[in-house]
Amino acid sequence: ILRNGMLASDTCKGAENLALFYSLYKTAQMHGIEFETYLQKAITVMTEHLDEIEFEKDHRGTIIGYKSHSISDEILDKLMPWNMAQK
Repeated sequence: ILRNGMLASDTCKGAENLALFYSLYKTAQMHGIEFETYLQKAITVMTEHLDEIEFEKDHRGTIIGYKSHSISDEILDKLMPWNMAQK
């Protein structure tokens, strides 16, 4: 599955992002977490801390990546699938 998805990626960065996403998916699955639920929780927490993320933007202001963040390790640690599984 992953190899075929990589073939569909137009760039190395796209392939890297897909691999990261797939790794997160499999880790959540391994810990018995429904991936859609995991993503909803993670996105909710990240949007609460949006002002702590510095995004990289193109000349039109479109977000094309991120530069850095100041979200605490404690918050990020709570977002890891193995920690969400303990709840």
